[in-house]
Amino acid sequence: MPRRRTLLAALALPAIARAEAWPARPLRVVVPFAPGGATDLIARLVAERLATPLGQQVAVENRAGAFGILGADAVAKAPADGYTLLAASPGPMAVNPYVYKTLPYDPERDLCGVSMVATIPYVMIVPASLGVSSVPEFLALARARPGAINFATSGMASRLTVEMFRALAGGVPMEMVQYRGGAPARTDLLAGRIQLVIEQAPSFLEDFRAGTLRPLAVGGARRFALLPEVPTLQEAGIPGYEAAAWLGYAAPAGTPMTVRRRLAEEIDRILLLPEVRERLASWGAEPVGGPPEAMDRLLAAERARWQDVVRRAGIERE
Repeated sequence: MPRRRTLLAALALPAIARAEAWPARPLRVVVPFAPGGATDLIARLVAERLATPLGQQVAVENRAGAFGILGADAVAKAPADGYTLLAASPGPMAVNPYVYKTLPYDPERDLCGVSMVATIPYVMIVPASLGVSSVPEFLALARARPGAINFATSGMASRLTVEMFRALAGGVPMEMVQYRGGAPARTDLLAGRIQLVIEQAPSFLEDFRAGTLRPLAVGGARRFALLPEVPTLQEAGIPGYEAAAWLGYAAPAGTPMTVRRRLAEEIDRILLLPEVRERLASWGAEPVGGPPEAMDRLLAAERARWQDVVRRAGIERE
């Protein structure tokens, strides 16, 4: 019997050594969108600084297409060994399951959280020429002139932020206008052809400073540091409204918890670096961090939130 135990222990050594050696080769972070956007910038900011503590290169690969589906699917089908990560955001992780009839992956089944990196507030924005300066004034105008208010969407996420507002405000008569991107929607908002967007704050900060666009409220649970005078939608009389864009790291389901915890701990340290915090602040992003369990809880809450919005809005799956 002792010789058998010795033999079994010897056979187990290579597997133990492999587990202890992580990471033994470079890591890959898949960004499911084109370069240059908030998801890409924040994912790269963290990835560049993970290489030193991990002792391995961390490459960023942009795999854009189909509203984040292609990149998320690639990670969902990757080996659960800690070498492939997803730059995760609301669309691929929490919205897509409720707006598409079929997905090649199931984010709840096939992906797991590593760390919530940062949040970016949504802001309710109108043209200054509309002549309203508060949410109650906007609602009064929209209800007094049914059909006169158009809101812009450049994707499902931007539509759902408005649909949540409309539902929680008790119904607002507005018409949706779809755009192929945020830039043309902004152009028409500046021209007054569109009267409302609820979008990520950083893209509009210069317009706020110029006085051409007006922020009525922010979508988060607390006020936005770069717009401290702007109330939250809850403060403005829309109870229950809470929505923010966010960027986190996720991994294929089954990735060892020891690996997920190590990555989360290193990300926490990175988020404490002054230069990282300054860069995030310049993009209008707020660092978060935290363990994998916190990320998993947030993902569950986000799925429940957006499923409810889709149901209330009566959006049929495409």
